[in-house]
Amino acid sequence: MSSTRILDGVVNVLADRGSHALSIRSVAAEAGVSPAQVQYYYRTRAELVRAGFDHAGEQFLADIAAARPSTLMDVVEQWLPLDSRRDHRARVWLAYAAMSSVDEHLAAESARLDGELRQWFMKQGLSEEVAAHLFALIDGVTVQCLMVPMAERRSLVDRALTPLVTELEKGLDGARPR
Repeated sequence: MSSTRILDGVVNVLADRGSHALSIRSVAAEAGVSPAQVQYYYRTRAELVRAGFDHAGEQFLADIAAARPSTLMDVVEQWLPLDSRRDHRARVWLAYAAMSSVDEHLAAESARLDGELRQWFMKQGLSEEVAAHLFALIDGVTVQCLMVPMAERRSLVDRALTPLVTELEKGLDGARPR
């Protein structure tokens, strides 16, 4: 048995039931293994939480790479909970964001991952300040999307985020060498 199954269990518990429901037992049940098997890999809940965070971050980066986004908006949309897979991922992110506010290790890991993502925006031609603003806006729109039905999310994104990203893309097109 691989610990990946357990980490998938962590992610599913967080997405489906929230951080308050995360325990060795709930993860074991979700992964279809015994609590002893979970504890073989992760002795404490804190170790389990941290490993799950790393796993979720790796999944997110892999999803972005697999999507092969060609525009800034394509990348931005990978964050947004506009389908069931991204909704699941956004719920996990929100649970980890809440836990990061009280766990120094998670806060540091979250800051590292956020830094990597901002760096990607900067490599696309955005300034550090604009990348930070865009990143914060994405976070806010993600939270807002999670509070409305799936059918209303596209409209919310189109009103709150698409005009800004469209303007940023225009600026980037003019700044890129031909």
